Amino acid sequence: GVVLDDGYRTLPADVKLLVNGAISELELTIYEGKFHQVKRMLQAVGKQVTYLQRKSMGTLILDPTLALGQCRKLTAEEVGDLCY
Repeated sequence: GVVLDDGYRTLPADVKLLVNGAISELELTIYEGKFHQVKRMLQAVGKQVTYLQRKSMGTLILDPTLALGQCRKLTAEEVGDLCY
């Protein structure tokens, strides 16, 4: 885990480096969702987030075909899965 600016220690995250360079790209899996946690975790290790895209939340995998700002209704099963 990483110690954030408020002293909170996050749970360990799974990190996969996709592109390494002046601007790097990561795939990050976290197991809790504190306030702006990803940005704060990366700031704690000296990095700045310039773009962030959520791909899933719990068991729900977000639909990559939806346009920016577009939404769809969740199925009853999806709602049930999120409300465990």
